[in-house]
Amino acid sequence: MSRRLHLLGPSGKVGTFTADADSTGTGRRTWESFVDTWNARMGDLYPLPEFSSSTLDGFQGVMRSVTLQDTAVNELWGSSSLRTQTVGTHEHDHIRLYVVLRGAMTLRDPHDQGGDAHVSTGTYFMHHVVTENHFHTTPEIGNRIFIFPGDDLRSLVSGKPRAGQATSPAAQVLMAHTTMIQRTVSDLGPAAAHASRNALLELAKGLILDHFDDREPTFTPALAQAAKDLADARLTDAELSPATVAAHLHVSVRTLQRAFASLDESFSAYIRRRRLEKAAQALTAPGSRLTVSEAAARWHFTDSSHFIRAFKKQYQATPAQFARRPA
Repeated sequence: MSRRLHLLGPSGKVGTFTADADSTGTGRRTWESFVDTWNARMGDLYPLPEFSSSTLDGFQGVMRSVTLQDTAVNELWGSSSLRTQTVGTHEHDHIRLYVVLRGAMTLRDPHDQGGDAHVSTGTYFMHHVVTENHFHTTPEIGNRIFIFPGDDLRSLVSGKPRAGQATSPAAQVLMAHTTMIQRTVSDLGPAAAHASRNALLELAKGLILDHFDDREPTFTPALAQAAKDLADARLTDAELSPATVAAHLHVSVRTLQRAFASLDESFSAYIRRRRLEKAAQALTAPGSRLTVSEAAARWHFTDSSHFIRAFKKQYQATPAQFARRPA
């Protein structure tokens, strides 16, 4: 169990806390350690429900929470199901967003839904939480659960829960911003934490409205990260280009170029570098029989000569020389 909390002062805290069954053992001890930390850190704002005995005893996975003052993002990758046993009866007033990345989860009769909400892989569900509702997940689950204060989003969500695809442009920029927060939260000072929290809320509004302001400088890093995430998932796609990624994110190529202007490389250079990195990994993989010409074709270089020149520029060795290097 690792705990990293960084105080922001009387107005709130920012930090992370993690339960990792791989490093601390499976089951009740790991799960309850996370719950104890949550209750100490966020329990007054967002009390947790009571989970079933099978959830506690069989927990296998990694649960990581990131807190930014009155906002939290919980990410779970598990190989055991979660199921609530008891939910509190006290009133709530916050917005919850569930994004499922693997498996599925079911929320029992969430407020204003008019029936259960089933959230499957690649989709999201957002609603106004007035009273706690039961939920359960499939055994293999990967999700992010966002908790936002009611005052900021209530008027947009109350009475009208939202559901959609996690691949929408607004969802992908929100997820990219969240990934950056997860990576840097422990190093954020009060001003940066407050700015990150506000940007997260604005991007949540963008998800509700299915639009984000691509001219807003605050969102520029998230836009660049979303583009990188899309590129990384499509490196072997012949159609991958700044134009296709810009179209996917519903922004202009010029807007995408501006997002990379303050970085060390252009988006085209990023794609080329990542393709070369993947080619280098494949060429040096144990038992690999990949030829230079096959690597050039797989990662869409014009021809073997072009691939060799680009590879040598990045690694100061030809692909054949690089593949012969000792591990």
